[in-house]
Amino acid sequence: MAYKSDTYVVNLGAEAVSASTGYVLVDLSDTTNYPHSKTNQLHLLGLILSAEKAGDGVYDIWVGPVFEVDASNGSTTWVHCFHLEAVGNPTDNTDRFAQAIDFTLGGSNPEGVNCQVNSGGTGFTNFVGNQGHSGDGTWKTGTGLASPVGAGAGTTGKPGAGDLVVYVEEVSGTGTIDFSLTAIYEAL
Repeated sequence: MAYKSDTYVVNLGAEAVSASTGYVLVDLSDTTNYPHSKTNQLHLLGLILSAEKAGDGVYDIWVGPVFEVDASNGSTTWVHCFHLEAVGNPTDNTDRFAQAIDFTLGGSNPEGVNCQVNSGGTGFTNFVGNQGHSGDGTWKTGTGLASPVGAGAGTTGKPGAGDLVVYVEEVSGTGTIDFSLTAIYEAL
């Protein structure tokens, strides 16, 4: 198998998340803090999630790219949702979850999910989806969010078109969630 020099890995970890929270997983334009050097488009090849939920809450962890953003809000389309809920005993105090997603389908789809934003900034050139945030203040350009490279200080963690973001949604109940989310991606 040939080595692909444009494949990268990032990991985002968070502990004691107790409310719905947005994160920047890959900032496509940030070539200083992230390992990639190209900024035209991102291809999501895979995700690995390990999580522990404390309390009897239900959480969704949504992952997807931003396709439009400005100083007041932004819009996303979700590529994948990890749903964390105790199914054996909904009142269990601690649940653990681990899952790996291969968007390359074992190599038969080597591009993974192509997250290239279309020229109109209204979606993506190679995929559509019916779930995401539309005009949501979580993704505005002026607010730094936690990311693998920092806690949103300075210019890090400010969402832009083409960035890969994560939204941890507290669906119901109480408690907290700890998670480690790894993304394997290409930047072209």
